Amino acid sequence: MTLPRPLALVTAGLMLTGTAALCSVAVQGYLASRARDQAEALRQNGEYDQAWSILEAALRRTPASAELWAELGQTYRAAWFFRLKPELLTSALTAYERASALNPLSATAPAELARTLALSGAYRQANQAYLRALVNDPRNPGLLVDRAQTLEKLGQPSAALKVYRAAAHIKPNEYSQAAEERLRSGP
Repeated sequence: MTLPRPLALVTAGLMLTGTAALCSVAVQGYLASRARDQAEALRQNGEYDQAWSILEAALRRTPASAELWAELGQTYRAAWFFRLKPELLTSALTAYERASALNPLSATAPAELARTLALSGAYRQANQAYLRALVNDPRNPGLLVDRAQTLEKLGQPSAALKVYRAAAHIKPNEYSQAAEERLRSGP
């Protein structure tokens, strides 16, 4: 069957447009992946300024990349941890919040946000972020243990023990076993 010439041209145009869009997405994905790899290598060498410069440049091209925002959060968190500059903590938290907003079905960004908050001593906020992460990954024993440790810091040993037990039920681990001995108040 031969299409009438105008319809064939429209169809060909639509196919080319779709192909170009797919190519653009593939190139953006590749560039984002490359930026993440470069930033990770720089971060591991303590070259935080260069790492976040690469990530910020990549985010100017692909601002909706949750993965790039999470990587930026990790970079700022590492820099904050070693340099102890409050503005770096703020930047890390902002990057993780942005990553969470861009990919609300992922547990990764809220979990990293929670870990960062816990490192900073903001345990109430960390607990809330762990709860957000656990909505998307409720059977993750690592997240459960992290949340239980946060509950301990908040002075809630019975709640912490329940969460440790939930983690151990999914996968036995030394943290839950140690908590059982440390926090057990009853049978």
